[in-house]
Amino acid sequence: MLAQVWGSYVVCLDTARGKLCGNAREDLKMSRNATDVQESAEECAPSPPLPADHVFNSGAVLFPGAFDQHGCPLIMFPVDAQDRLSSDLSKAEVVDFINYFLCMHNKKQEKDGLVSLVADLRQASLQTTRFIAETLLLLELHKRTVHSVYMIQPKRKDALKLLLKLLSPSKSYNTSFKKVLLKEISELSNYIDRSQLTAPLGGYLVYCHHSWVSFIKEIDAFVQEFLSVVQRLPSCISTLQALSRLQLPSTLSELQHFCSTNEAKFQQLRRDLGLDDLLTHCEKILENLRYPEKEACYQAMAGTALFTHTAFDMLQNHSRITAAVEKVELLWQQAFSKARLQLQVCQLRGDSLQVTEQIKTLFEDKLHPYKIEVAQDAAKAARLVSEFEVSIQTPAMALVRCAEDVIHTLSEVLLCDGQPAEHWALNLERLKEKLHSAVVFILQTLRAVSSFHHYYDKTKLDVIMHQCNKQVRDSDHSKQTLGVKTPPNKSYDFKIWSITC
Repeated sequence: MLAQVWGSYVVCLDTARGKLCGNAREDLKMSRNATDVQESAEECAPSPPLPADHVFNSGAVLFPGAFDQHGCPLIMFPVDAQDRLSSDLSKAEVVDFINYFLCMHNKKQEKDGLVSLVADLRQASLQTTRFIAETLLLLELHKRTVHSVYMIQPKRKDALKLLLKLLSPSKSYNTSFKKVLLKEISELSNYIDRSQLTAPLGGYLVYCHHSWVSFIKEIDAFVQEFLSVVQRLPSCISTLQALSRLQLPSTLSELQHFCSTNEAKFQQLRRDLGLDDLLTHCEKILENLRYPEKEACYQAMAGTALFTHTAFDMLQNHSRITAAVEKVELLWQQAFSKARLQLQVCQLRGDSLQVTEQIKTLFEDKLHPYKIEVAQDAAKAARLVSEFEVSIQTPAMALVRCAEDVIHTLSEVLLCDGQPAEHWALNLERLKEKLHSAVVFILQTLRAVSSFHHYYDKTKLDVIMHQCNKQVRDSDHSKQTLGVKTPPNKSYDFKIWSITC
């Protein structure tokens, strides 16, 4: 069922692709990405509509997901609901019900299959017997649909006679299906495994009709939502195409308004498309399929062929819908790539002008009036370096980093789009280098003077200490020559001499 819906999705994307193809480069990119969403899904005839609620809810005809020994899906007419066949349903409605589920079943098969019917007619009235027999004939009216019919024959002789008469070949029709008439319920197990039969038919297949109806309707609701998205998709892509061709404004404020306005239009378009809601719905169903105990209808259907096929289809469709969401987002990005690029360049140009003015102001107010002063002592030299770093070097380097950020960001933007550098960016680059060179030159000069005084003072101190140490040694030598005893614990520490001096 769901694979067929995706086939319809592919057809819609093919239709939209023709609308996207144009001479513009953006159109071609959008078209290629719309084509990327396509999957190798098989295209079939549209699915028939879901049977009416009163047919579903009657429980007079069932498709429980069971099979006979030939592998044909079983259609059952339960005994406790046979009186509703003629009162609540028509033969055409029963035929449509059987054809619908046979169609859904065949979409999972390599070739079309047939159904087999099971009915316990032991207590059936003439009216019920006629209804079921004529429904069989109506099923076979246009093409072969039924493989085998397994019936517990009526106990009433008139009902049995009517059944045999209706199912016998005649000039007006020919019944090609296999007819198996049984006397007892227990004989059914010779043709159908008991695991495929419900309790009234002598088997142990667990079947809850209410849960089955709820499960079918929930999956069908997803399918209808899917089809609705498919129908809106070409219009969505056409709108994106039209938006991408709008004339771009030139000023920054107009570009900002243009981008914000169309971003809002896209978000509304995306909400109207419903693709995100579809993905959420799909994820909710997958969650119930993974943990069927959370929902009664899923728990009742777990383990059946219908449940397994649905789980497989939903996993596939989740991947496809996720890819479609990403592609729609990519189409939007490509549709407005030029506008975003121009807006980004305008913003960078504005940032560049601001940084340029700040650099020029720094030059005029601080760098040009600044006179390099050669300090006469280390303290003043260190103070000049510190003052220059705080008042000029730190704000100047901040402006250099801002300029580099603008230039680097612009180069990345233009590199992606293959455009040459902007003239204002080249001017900013030159001004940044000029500022950097001027600041570095002054700072290096001030630091050189500070370093000179630092090493000069250090050398001077070393000379003084050397002289002091020499005087001490000479004094000790003179005292030893004159016979003066030097105190045994006396020492001449470097720090003491420094303090004494």
